[in-house]
Amino acid sequence: MSMKSNTHSHAGFSSLRRRILAGGAAAGPAILLQGLGAGRALAAAQYPGSAPIELVVPGGPGAGTDVVARVAAQGLAEHLPHNVVVKNMPGAAGIIGAQAVSRAQPDGHTLLFAITGTHTVNQFLYPDLPYNPQKDFDPVSLVCKYNNVLVVRPDFEARNFKDLVALVRASPGKYFYGITANGSSSHLATELLKSEAKLEMPGVPYRSAAAAVSDFLGGQFPIFMDTVINQLPYIRSGKAIALATTGAERSPVLPDVPTIAESGFPGIVAIGWGGIMVPAGTPKAATQALNQAVQKTLASPAFDNLKNGGLETQYTTPEEMATFIREESAKWGKLVKAGNIKPS
Repeated sequence: MSMKSNTHSHAGFSSLRRRILAGGAAAGPAILLQGLGAGRALAAAQYPGSAPIELVVPGGPGAGTDVVARVAAQGLAEHLPHNVVVKNMPGAAGIIGAQAVSRAQPDGHTLLFAITGTHTVNQFLYPDLPYNPQKDFDPVSLVCKYNNVLVVRPDFEARNFKDLVALVRASPGKYFYGITANGSSSHLATELLKSEAKLEMPGVPYRSAAAAVSDFLGGQFPIFMDTVINQLPYIRSGKAIALATTGAERSPVLPDVPTIAESGFPGIVAIGWGGIMVPAGTPKAATQALNQAVQKTLASPAFDNLKNGGLETQYTTPEEMATFIREESAKWGKLVKAGNIKPS
């Protein structure tokens, strides 16, 4: 990414200084208050100014969230008058990164690439969460949604979704699945399926999605729920058989694979998501500038390669993002409590 600079004009402040000196002591305070207001307006109008913008990613380098966030950062830098630097802060299911941003100066120069865990699930898994997902952040826009896909190994007896449900029901507890990350959208999608379809299918948590994928492909377990973007290469190569996806509509890159919702369980719609958030109290001018930059980025070819690989982009207004998060939180909160899901 190329660095961009912005030159500030000091004419307004010089004029203010001359007025204060000429106006005398009595007029000074009133003029000074007016001048401070003008200064704040000028700063907002010139956002982001000369200070760098930092996008905190609550995950490690190279992970799926990191890849998407870096493309987003590149797009923001191209549509704002400054560079955007990605800062990885992995650990504690995204809590470390989210907490850092919640405590940052609310000036629009520290952003969070918020994800399903940080803002819709962790609040129900961790009773002592060190930040409030609703009160400590202001939404900017969604960036993407992660559709999930239910896959089986090529040697598995069931070759379609209906047969899988029948097979698992006939042998309660015999089959188990791998959990890429406790509380992830793929984990919760499977738990939702188990609840709705009355399936007894234990889950085994893994330390990472890569480890879970490796064991699935190696034959350690036969049934797997993972994001489309992760599984698409294995589906295309024949190493995994896609039975159903979890979105409201079919995945654009798997148009022949039905959704679970259209396969007899209309209540099962389970997706992950990623988006931009800022600390609560960030000036609206900054939030709007960031929102417009996201919109321009998503309208450009920036994400074309990732979309071809299964990512689904999604622009929203700040208000739409807030509504989406409230709805997702209500849904997953109910499932976490009903299923007694605990952190791994």
